[in-house]
Amino acid sequence: MKFVHAADLHVDSPLRGLERYEGAPVERVRGATRKALENLVDVCLEERAAFLVVAGDLFDGDWNDFSTPMFAVGQVRRLRAQGIPVFVIRGNHDSRDEMTTRVPWPDNLHILDSKKPETVVLEKLGVAIHGMSFPRREVRDNLVPDYPAPIRGLANVGLLHTNATGSPDHDSYAPCSVDELVAKGYSYWALGHIHKREVLHEEPYVVYPGNTQGRHVRETGEKGCAVVEVRDGEAASLRFRPTDVLRWLRETIDLEPEDGADELVDKARLRIQEIAEEYDGRFVAVRLEVRGRCRAHRELGDEARLQETAHAIRAAPGDLGADVWIEKVKLHTDPPLDRAKLREGKDVLGGLLRSIDAVAEDPKALAELAGLLAKLKTKTALQLRDEADGGVDFDSPEQLARWLRRAEDELLNRLTEGPRP
Repeated sequence: MKFVHAADLHVDSPLRGLERYEGAPVERVRGATRKALENLVDVCLEERAAFLVVAGDLFDGDWNDFSTPMFAVGQVRRLRAQGIPVFVIRGNHDSRDEMTTRVPWPDNLHILDSKKPETVVLEKLGVAIHGMSFPRREVRDNLVPDYPAPIRGLANVGLLHTNATGSPDHDSYAPCSVDELVAKGYSYWALGHIHKREVLHEEPYVVYPGNTQGRHVRETGEKGCAVVEVRDGEAASLRFRPTDVLRWLRETIDLEPEDGADELVDKARLRIQEIAEEYDGRFVAVRLEVRGRCRAHRELGDEARLQETAHAIRAAPGDLGADVWIEKVKLHTDPPLDRAKLREGKDVLGGLLRSIDAVAEDPKALAELAGLLAKLKTKTALQLRDEADGGVDFDSPEQLARWLRRAEDELLNRLTEGPRP
């Protein structure tokens, strides 16, 4: 038996200020949360789910347009036609006090009580669903102690809208600890509120599926729902299924010292083409962040050249036939440095660079450095595991020399920062 866990759909969430962005596909972006709900229903049908649980924030708040709840009603009816019930708790955005209009929900949708935790037993499936809706937007109390004990012989599924991780990116509503959730003895905790997908615990599973559709550039990566398989009264396996139609990305373009504005445009076009190929069939919104000490820093200090370059980058998806929207181009560049001249300096920076040269070019000095790093091997090996295909080798002179040069780059960036264009 399988069920689907979703949260934070925020259907018809208003994307304020979108019109200010040049060439923004306003209607396409605004319709993304609706399409994500359609895709969620498709997942339930494809997986032949026994039921769907929604762990809060089905809606983003009260509606200006009644078409928002009626669209959701239409999707729930699709599930009703296949005998799939839906269990929902209200979150901080769609709490009982936030929503003023009664919705004519089909009889296969059940909104759990907002006065105290409620339990719904599905005897034919051998499942007990426990959950509590938010009575108001700001719930600062820990709700877990009031949740009932698990019912023996059933797969117990808990629904909770909570900041269980203490994430600073989300309000601390209904705070609790993972240990508290595990100790409750439920088979599965279906959480909502945190928009980043995360498995907080296994055996039993404590899961944030993330939101079903990213709404801005701070919500990057694939978004969707969790498909949970239940065997012998326990949540035995978990799979993620994407539901988003608009994927948000943050991409970095690194420029070399001789790269000017033209080279920036060329590199941006190449990366846009790569993104379009990688996400073939999915609309992608990209924020490009440009970094490096480069000739482009001075060229883009001219406002006319800056606007010309930005326009060329924004127009690139259309020229390439790519289903990509450039949400913003952010410049984090610095002027290029004459390293040879800096090395000749009689100041502290010149001495530092000459010292790095002396170590990087002396096998004996590199061997001594390897000895000093020996104590850090265990701590840093995991962080540096992608340094080379063969793994991290602290005894390799070539690898140590590369790290020294990277440290040199970082020191120069920090010690010689110039004004931004």
